[in-house]
Amino acid sequence: MNPTIKAFLDKERVCVLAVPLADGSPHAAAMHYSNTYQPLKLYFQTGKESLKCRALRAGDMARASVVVGFNETEMLTLQMRGMLREVTAQGELEALWRVHYRKQPQAEQYKGPDSAFLEFTPAWWRYTDFTTDPETMIQG
Repeated sequence: MNPTIKAFLDKERVCVLAVPLADGSPHAAAMHYSNTYQPLKLYFQTGKESLKCRALRAGDMARASVVVGFNETEMLTLQMRGMLREVTAQGELEALWRVHYRKQPQAEQYKGPDSAFLEFTPAWWRYTDFTTDPETMIQG
């Protein structure tokens, strides 16, 4: 993993996750995330009745987009496209809980039968630093 991207993902805690709904319309939500690097995956905790989970019920996986960062002070962003799935296997969930609650300890209070954990695997990503001239882009 590129060290600039790794440092950025380690520092940030919130992103926007976007998924298509069954009728084709987009749904986007601000989400706390956690992640792993080998391979790069992002994880989200949400309610089982959320629109994000409903989008997954139409099939095993859904296309999704994620944007991490951007504010007018730092002007850094990481845009990603890939696939989203619900993690349901107990062994996977136990490993995911360790990863997720290490980065997002406040989220553990919501762990329970109504919680779902989603895994996003990017197929494409681009990091942009708009503070340089010309802007710096790192793509994968």
